[in-house]
Amino acid sequence: MKVSTGLKQLLTSQTRTKLISIFFYQPSEMFYVRQLVRLTGEEINSVRRELENLKKIFLLSSEVRGNRLFYWANPEHHFYYHLLVLAHLSQGLGRLLVENKSKLGSIKAVLYSQEFLRNTTSGNVDILFIGDISLKNLEILVKEAEAEIKTEINYMVMDKQELKLRRSRRDPIITEFFLNSPAMMIGDPINLLK
Repeated sequence: MKVSTGLKQLLTSQTRTKLISIFFYQPSEMFYVRQLVRLTGEEINSVRRELENLKKIFLLSSEVRGNRLFYWANPEHHFYYHLLVLAHLSQGLGRLLVENKSKLGSIKAVLYSQEFLRNTTSGNVDILFIGDISLKNLEILVKEAEAEIKTEINYMVMDKQELKLRRSRRDPIITEFFLNSPAMMIGDPINLLK
């Protein structure tokens, strides 16, 4: 079966998992080998080997610039979008939300805009939180994530009733957010629409 073979090729070592996480958490960035050695904390030979393996399965692209070989996530790979979501759940605000979910109240859904997922924020709403959420605890986590990424995160918090009301009234902010196909980070899209 082709899909399981693809998954077997993706997650085979700690070094590879760290590299995938780095590349897909910052998909618009390019990295060189020594930089990746520092970021992963792994041995240079292990990093080089895994970079070549990821290139062989077309998950990464590369190019020589000056005297350095740069690598970046290949947006044409069939797992690209899914790895973006996984990387954001394992790092930054996504990791903080997963680790502190019980302190935040009742989270029904967390949706990231496509721009935020791809690190190309546009000044619009980056994240929509739905549920009965502790604003104080959420603000602490958002501030921590903002300090890490050195960018302000624009977010909205509302319960399911407010979301239904705003959707029924065709609120322009909510309409635009959903027209741009947000990524469901936490929750189930079927339950969100009920």
